[in-house]
Amino acid sequence: MPSRYLRNGALLRVATVLSARPWESELVRAARETAAVKLVLRAYQPEDISQAHGNLDVVVVGAETAWLGPALIADWRRQGLHVIGIHPAGDRPAAEMLEVGGCDEVLADTASPEEILSAIRLADYSSASSGPATGKLVVVTGARGAPGRTEVAVGLAWGFAETGRSLLIDLDLEAPAIAIRLGVAPRPDLADAADGARRLGVLTKEVIRQVGKLSVVVGSHRLGEPELKPQLAEETVEAGLGTYSVVVADLGPGIVEHARLIKRADVGVLVVEAGANGIVRAAKLVSEWSGPPPTLVLNRVTPAARQEVIRSARKWTGLEPAVLIPERAQIQHAARAARPPDRALMRSLRPISR
Repeated sequence: MPSRYLRNGALLRVATVLSARPWESELVRAARETAAVKLVLRAYQPEDISQAHGNLDVVVVGAETAWLGPALIADWRRQGLHVIGIHPAGDRPAAEMLEVGGCDEVLADTASPEEILSAIRLADYSSASSGPATGKLVVVTGARGAPGRTEVAVGLAWGFAETGRSLLIDLDLEAPAIAIRLGVAPRPDLADAADGARRLGVLTKEVIRQVGKLSVVVGSHRLGEPELKPQLAEETVEAGLGTYSVVVADLGPGIVEHARLIKRADVGVLVVEAGANGIVRAAKLVSEWSGPPPTLVLNRVTPAARQEVIRSARKWTGLEPAVLIPERAQIQHAARAARPPDRALMRSLRPISR
């Protein structure tokens, strides 16, 4: 076996992404027959790659994959993976998408398995990152009924912006509110940002608003047009993570639609209205939670009800409240007047935002 198929004395570890096109099954068969590489995984979803990236060297993926985009390819590259992209012969836009994402090699699907294996072998392994270099992802959600998700998301992003590059993205696909909260124009919006992320793998400066030190992508709420697909929202987040040290995403109440982002997040924040109805609604969300245990934020806590609210939250959600935000008129006034977050809110959120 030629040593050029080795990395640090071991066989190159390869994953393919399942495809109905024949190139993938032919490559798998050749890899198994020749034992030239170690075929670790045939992935179906992007999280399959994420969960196995520590045991992979190379990903081979086709442009026909519905969830693939330049931002995801770039994210794999930042994680130290090499990517070989395969596109339908003659489909130049598909080839350009793979090139924009930063694939090590882009081949037509008429390439033989031996040619694909050669591309795997010749990838420049010295150029790969030794580990993840993406920013930190913080997602904020909560039950329906206005528990204060948007204000908490704004406060967290504002706090992170004091010490690094912070991006706030409004991913509430039903009722985005960050544009109104910050007093900025509704366009360009998330749909425009997602279009750039899909085509270019980055967030262009035209879609980013600056509010003080904070960078913002406002939500998309275009009457008469369908809601943005969660997949495009995910690509926008991945594009942001390649540039910003922290990305704060306001998911609205969409824990089902955004289940992948919740699993992907470094911190998941669950905002709870500090009352009986709010805690019961939050308990239902916790039972449906798909990622690491959320960080519980109790909002609008009055001094008289403080201890009872904490006990109830523990009992019904099984979580220890990490942050208690007091009931203060100044916090609501700042939000209604499109002013920077109130200092009382910022102090309360420091356990998460510092």
